[in-house]
Amino acid sequence: MKKSKKSIRFVILTAAIHVMIFVTGGIILYQLQNGDDSHIEETADTIFQQEPETITVQAASVQTALDIQGRVQADNRIELFPEVQGKVVAGNKPFREGIEFDKGEVIFKIDDREARLQLYSARSGFQTLAASLLPDIRLDYPERMNQFERWYESLHPEESLTAIPDFDHAALERFLTSRGLYDRYYQIKSAEDRLDKFTVRAPFSGVLSAVRAEPGQSVGPQFHAGTFVDPDRLLMTASVRQNNLTYIEIGDTVDLTDEQRSGTWTASVVRINPTVDVRSQTVEIYLEVKGNGIREGVYLEGSMESGEPVEITEIPKTALLRNGYVYAAVDGVIRQVPVRVVDVGHQTVRVTGLRGEVSIIRDAGRAMSGQMIREELK
Repeated sequence: MKKSKKSIRFVILTAAIHVMIFVTGGIILYQLQNGDDSHIEETADTIFQQEPETITVQAASVQTALDIQGRVQADNRIELFPEVQGKVVAGNKPFREGIEFDKGEVIFKIDDREARLQLYSARSGFQTLAASLLPDIRLDYPERMNQFERWYESLHPEESLTAIPDFDHAALERFLTSRGLYDRYYQIKSAEDRLDKFTVRAPFSGVLSAVRAEPGQSVGPQFHAGTFVDPDRLLMTASVRQNNLTYIEIGDTVDLTDEQRSGTWTASVVRINPTVDVRSQTVEIYLEVKGNGIREGVYLEGSMESGEPVEITEIPKTALLRNGYVYAAVDGVIRQVPVRVVDVGHQTVRVTGLRGEVSIIRDAGRAMSGQMIREELK
């Protein structure tokens, strides 16, 4: 009986404790929910009550400058690669950097004694062939004998072959062809042309800027013997963006200076590359540089006017969004306006895309597109 009463009391006490926990939890949950709602409402009210600060900026018409920079190189420039094999032999002047040569003057030679003797032997063999034909021509083509003899007498092993005459006689020409006269003639003319390649002559008046061979050194077609340039005509190659190309024309001039500001030289645009570089999306322009004291390899820089003036506005950095927009107040409503940055300062940026007098939001992070601006705060 006692055990039964104790069991009943225990069950009643346990049920009472569960009821109290349930009721207390409900009360706490209700209070928390009401507290969050009031906090959210209070925060939302605070956000919508804050008006973003606006400032008025004025666009100014500015003549922008296009930076031009590059390295000077000779327009007439040739890398010396011999076309034949042999030892280098100096000409009348030393084969050294800084030595000047007039057009057609010998820069250097390659020993051609073996090739020359072989050519003499081929000419002598050709003369022998021509002499062997004299009896047949005297017998079969007497009317052309005098013409053939005059040509034969002009042949000499140490002199260039004179051209075979035009006999205007089909039978005689067939006879000479059958004896191999024309074939031997062209073989020798080819050897004569090859012999000329043993002598390297200046294609224009200029100076040696680099020498990589010494007299007596063996060189060949793959050997870079030196560099020959014309120092009187210098060009600078500069790269400009494709959209700036509309402001550049043949004949435009620009003043250039070196890194040490030791002088100023005038350059004019003489050529424009018709192809856009696929990697950098730039176009190369070529400027002829004139003036005293300028040398190949000097790095020059300058700026030239880039066409029509543009409207540039200076705004705070905080007013610029990452996507290249600013918030502008238009008829009391905030709107996003696209701009393009042209210069960046410490606290401000210079942009294009805004015209005239415009009210913009100073801090873009405190505004949103479509938000209303009260008139008295504008």
